[in-house]
Amino acid sequence: MTVLRSACPLNCPDSCGFVVEYSEDKGLQVRGDKEHPLTKGIVCSKAQAQAQRVFSAERLRFPLLRDRGGLRRISWAEANTLLTDKIKETLEEVGSWGILHHYDYGHNGKLRELDRRFFQALGGVTEPRGSMCWGAGYRAQEIDFGGVLAGDWTQVSQARVIILWGRDPAVTNLHMVPLLLEAKKVGAKIVVINPVRVKSADFAQDYVQVHPGSDGVLAMGIAHIILREGWLDWDFVRRSVHGLEAFALRAKEYNPERVAMLTGIPVEKQEELAQTISRTRPVTILAGYGLQRYSGGGNTLRAIDALLALTGNLGQPGAGIHYGYQYHSRHLNKVTMDPQDYQSRTFPHPFLAEEISKADPPVRLAVVTRSNPLVQQPNSLLWREVWRKIPFKVTFDITLTETARHSDLVLPVTTAFEDEDLIATSWSPILQLTRKIVEPRYEARSEAVIFTELAQRLGLEEVFPYTPEQWLEYVLAPLAEYGITLESLRKGPLRTPYIPEVAWQDLQFKTPSGKIELASEIALAEYGDAVADPLLEGSRDALNMNLEFTKTPSQGEYPWYLITPHPHHALHSQFQEAEGFRLYIHPQLAEKYYLSTGDRALVETEHGQLLAWVSVSEDIHPQTVVLPEGGTEEGWGVNQLLAGKASDFGESTPYYEARCQLRKWLVD
Repeated sequence: MTVLRSACPLNCPDSCGFVVEYSEDKGLQVRGDKEHPLTKGIVCSKAQAQAQRVFSAERLRFPLLRDRGGLRRISWAEANTLLTDKIKETLEEVGSWGILHHYDYGHNGKLRELDRRFFQALGGVTEPRGSMCWGAGYRAQEIDFGGVLAGDWTQVSQARVIILWGRDPAVTNLHMVPLLLEAKKVGAKIVVINPVRVKSADFAQDYVQVHPGSDGVLAMGIAHIILREGWLDWDFVRRSVHGLEAFALRAKEYNPERVAMLTGIPVEKQEELAQTISRTRPVTILAGYGLQRYSGGGNTLRAIDALLALTGNLGQPGAGIHYGYQYHSRHLNKVTMDPQDYQSRTFPHPFLAEEISKADPPVRLAVVTRSNPLVQQPNSLLWREVWRKIPFKVTFDITLTETARHSDLVLPVTTAFEDEDLIATSWSPILQLTRKIVEPRYEARSEAVIFTELAQRLGLEEVFPYTPEQWLEYVLAPLAEYGITLESLRKGPLRTPYIPEVAWQDLQFKTPSGKIELASEIALAEYGDAVADPLLEGSRDALNMNLEFTKTPSQGEYPWYLITPHPHHALHSQFQEAEGFRLYIHPQLAEKYYLSTGDRALVETEHGQLLAWVSVSEDIHPQTVVLPEGGTEEGWGVNQLLAGKASDFGESTPYYEARCQLRKWLVD
């Protein structure tokens, strides 16, 4: 039997530590690493799902080539020759911009980023710009603070007020929960702000059900009250805040009565929240990503950041906002090339399909790694049409995803249990390795090996000078001064010494003013009138509608909010079961359409429609349809209901901006 300490590669806040066992008779088994500094022996169902996938019948076993409408087996020699020829042909006929590289973070390993290095070495190709996930909030915090930093998780237990704003740690950040309960045990108040009564509300003392997309309005309303009552931390504001006057003028527009209409939160509750945040300190806010998946999402985060700035809840133990980390990238060598050495053509994620359809030079070759765009991207109906017109498509993956199913060449890659890689996530202070515990199954190969061989075939050996192990040593080289090496990480996960327990403790913010910028010249130059206004485009239209439940005619043809969150046991399109869709609605909405749990309903937006099984729950906002990411055997996903739109900051996609209509399905 082989036993190794390893790590989860998924793009998830917890980044769990694994203990992996393998034997011929028992196969591959995964359990939690009890010695892991943060996850302490607890793993979620996705850990076992990854292990099961290694030997699954659904596993891609060998390269596949489309032939007469179907996919047939070919050798790696044939696959590499074919792909090399297609790259050369595209470079000669239309140049490197005729190649599309679509990637994301289906695997968080640092070596997986060698895919980008390969395409950069070709001179730069067509690729997405911005973010499918958190770009609006990320850019917002760069503007406010000059970086996206968060304190050590353990600081949460020192807070007296903890606000789970659009975040559900009980489902998405499991290992944060013990720290929250510890804080509660010693007197902290936990507040959940969310359109849906999420699982974490079960242990919170207060649940605030806000209208979808109005979180920024609520934050500005709370700021209005704090400014009106003079509940600011004036010493902190004078020392560390820039742009108070301009912000105060904007906040003046958000009087409590207007905010109550737009958010559904009574004036009394707004005043209570304002007093709690400003008078009971320290305050920690755990901000989720759903609250910035609207066209005004970046300004939503800016408004929430402002609450902590006004009240001095930054730079001290137990205070601050947890959204993401930028620490690791500053201390590791990158495997990608210097931007001055290549010139890519980039299109924003929300409009990628539209831009590809009219690109000049046209895309002749598409290569997909670490992602599944036909399901994950918005406007998936248009994506299918655009994808079909690209002459040659290649997908690297573990299973036959929807994108792979519609590709011309499919290449099987290794799982996290079949090669070694470095995991340094955007949320955790821990560095750790995935470990090779079994030989690659069937004919699967690691991306690092595949792209190295392709580089050699194309005469790019100088750009790919290392073996995978040497690449890892190169990435980790700057950490030698801390005693962190590849060999030391092979013994188990390590907490990095360069991540402080308290973010911004020195109050040295990386902005032009050196302060938290509630008013920003950079933001004004980049985004103009979008600055400091959580009510933008679709968000403004939706929130200014009459939100009273009984007055449907005033709400238009698509009156209900549509939210498409991650299901508990899946991550984007990974681990989804093709069992169809399930929607969740409030009893009031169910009564309006004569729906009961177990019925089927047609969900329709102006861009598409799908059938879903109905579940009725008091936990759902009365004007909201919650439709978790899911799929069908035919490969359809929830994003067929959504069009690409622009967020205010960060060029990310407002996935929660859509409105929908319901109809009871009476056909057997």
